Amino acid sequence: MRTFHTHQHIELPEITMQVAHFLLQEGECAACGATVKASVAEGSMTGYGARLTALVGELSGAQRSSRRAVKDFCQSVLGLSISVGAIQKCVDRVSHAIAPYDQKIADRARSAKVNHVDETSCSQHGVLAWLWLMVNHTVAFFSVKASRSKAAFEELIGHWAGILVSDGYGEFPLGARLRTHFVSL
Repeated sequence: MRTFHTHQHIELPEITMQVAHFLLQEGECAACGATVKASVAEGSMTGYGARLTALVGELSGAQRSSRRAVKDFCQSVLGLSISVGAIQKCVDRVSHAIAPYDQKIADRARSAKVNHVDETSCSQHGVLAWLWLMVNHTVAFFSVKASRSKAAFEELIGHWAGILVSDGYGEFPLGARLRTHFVSL
């Protein structure tokens, strides 16, 4: 006999939440009478673990799901009842954790000889905003700004003075063109 066909069937394992339940107690010190209270271990203070927080951050940030959509996903897929406020706290934790890397990416983009720069409109919490992009062969730096103004462009590129590759849209400020070499595609 010989194999004539390969067939795969892929399935997710059942997802069950791991819940650690802490009962914190307090009591009086036998020696001095002061009230002594237990505390939650440092890694459990936020109420949500690193993997769940990362998933919420991925859904909210990279996948651009609304907080309500993330809440619904957590309930329907994970069986987890979580508030929109708790989701926002997870997003805030992720934002805080990646902030140093965001600056390193910006620094790397601003040190390249050649960058492609573009912008597009987007919605930020229901308000019109602009997603700016500065990308080269090593990194892609994204920044959301309130406008597509010269100030927003200048904030994106900082003191960078390399070769600017763009679609040639007229909004790129002339001052920036003078201090960079402008290439229009």
